[in-house]
Amino acid sequence: MKIETKKIRIATERDCAPILQIYIPFVTDTTITFECNVPTLKEFQIRMATIQENLPWLVCEINDTIAGYAYASSFKEREAYDWSVDFSVYINPEYQGKKIGTAFYYSLIELLKLQGFYNVYAGVTTPNLKSENLHQSFGFKTIGVYQNVGYKFDAWHDVKCYSLAIKEHIQSPVNPKTINEIINTEEFNKIIQKAEQMIIG
Repeated sequence: MKIETKKIRIATERDCAPILQIYIPFVTDTTITFECNVPTLKEFQIRMATIQENLPWLVCEINDTIAGYAYASSFKEREAYDWSVDFSVYINPEYQGKKIGTAFYYSLIELLKLQGFYNVYAGVTTPNLKSENLHQSFGFKTIGVYQNVGYKFDAWHDVKCYSLAIKEHIQSPVNPKTINEIINTEEFNKIIQKAEQMIIG
């Protein structure tokens, strides 16, 4: 597939339907997500809008078609966790091998730094060599394995937990900015432009 145009941008409400179409096979055919029932479009819209109140939800367009999406979500609900997030990335299998996942991870990490977050976590259902290699390439460290933590497709599955510190931890950190507070900055645009250059054709 020849790439003519490639773009990473903040997702909008009109993207919900194509994003959901990418997600559905991961629910119905894989253990990459432990969600077992496909969410409705309305449920997915609410999910995305809630995350975007504070955090980045990105899409990658190849030739004006959404090839994948990625987002950060709150690590936990308690206030003391406010500086920590989880990562999720989903790419249409037709577009794998184009470094879209790398571009997404670079974007998310740099945007979260700009917002003022400190810690990134991710859980990977094992085995998943592509995802494990992606995390390791960005310096994520394995911090443990939840053994037999999920039951899907008539089997128990382990989840490997990854951690990455993206800023030096200081005393009295200020509250992170929302994604909307940085979206129109020059720094935001530079991060996105560099990420787009990572996608290969």
